[in-house]
Amino acid sequence: MSKKAMWAEALIFLAFIGVFFILNLVLPDRSFSEQENRYLQTRPEFSFKSLFSGDYTSKFETYTTDQFTFRDEWITLKAASELALGKQENNDVHLCENGTLIEGYERPEDSKLEQNMSALNALVGNVDAEVYFALIPDKSDLYASLLPTNAPNDSQKEVIDFCYGLSDATNVDMYSALNGHKDEYIFYRTDHHWTSLGAYYGLTALAESMGLPCPALDSYTNRHVVSDEFYGTTWSSSGFSWVDPDSMEIFVDVPEGLEVTSYPEGSPVEGKLYDFSYLEKKDKYSMFMGGNCPLHEIVTGAEGKPSLLTIRDSYTDSLIPFLLDDYSEIHVLDLRYYRASLKTYIEQNGFDQVLVCYSVYNFSTDANIFLLGM
Repeated sequence: MSKKAMWAEALIFLAFIGVFFILNLVLPDRSFSEQENRYLQTRPEFSFKSLFSGDYTSKFETYTTDQFTFRDEWITLKAASELALGKQENNDVHLCENGTLIEGYERPEDSKLEQNMSALNALVGNVDAEVYFALIPDKSDLYASLLPTNAPNDSQKEVIDFCYGLSDATNVDMYSALNGHKDEYIFYRTDHHWTSLGAYYGLTALAESMGLPCPALDSYTNRHVVSDEFYGTTWSSSGFSWVDPDSMEIFVDVPEGLEVTSYPEGSPVEGKLYDFSYLEKKDKYSMFMGGNCPLHEIVTGAEGKPSLLTIRDSYTDSLIPFLLDDYSEIHVLDLRYYRASLKTYIEQNGFDQVLVCYSVYNFSTDANIFLLGM
């Protein structure tokens, strides 16, 4: 290579670095990434205390990464590059058949599962109500055949069997109900949640275990699509931004006389079964119940029916509409945000039934499961 060519190459490289250096200085910071569906690190405040503790440098490193110019486009370019190199994976997310995005599952140590099951069994011993326990498998198990043969992915079915074998509650066989319909659209391709159709099949498993009537699928005559532009959290982390969006359905309209009270920050506010404002945002799944919240109290108007406490993760938000005809009250509690005594809350409200319903992944990883026994 001639000296002129070397100088030209060096100048192009320096110009490239210089342009991005200037852009990073002049362009305003972003507080939220719609594509990644998360808040970004803003410029940390400097102090000698934070500098010497290492907190400042750690946050500043995250800040420079989060605020890098054209960050979303670089993430997409990286994903495309991985595909060009023959890899169907980026950021631990696999691009599978029909644009289905799947993240492998890592089973925790048995001691972690045993600890969580001890908390569940403590709940069973603490209350007079019948306690039901449901673990929901996700795409990584039901669609494991779509993953590359060497992709790290532990069996969620084995985890379910292990936990159910330790359970003092009445176990709900969600796995069979979903596995029997896995060729249908029961999980979003771009998200980890089940679809409303998947939630319906979850209802069939609950009905069998809990003695509930189960309407036929074709009896939901108001079933309709509310959005065909849903990109979920798996899409957000994958970089595979070119895959097609999911569609979202609801089967049950808001019944007349339904009352929802939510406690987002401890004080009661009027809640919603469906918050359609989220359909205008990236986080469309939060349309169900308005997203994460410590507690919802639902009065259905179904007089003479029993009351239910559901302790759950966000999967259950899209299941709740199917249960409205079966209970006079449904309280929906999230241990990630609820910090009062669970035992006391159950005693004060005198629930007839308690349902503990989690995805296998969240039951494996949620550090708040121990609160079941408190």
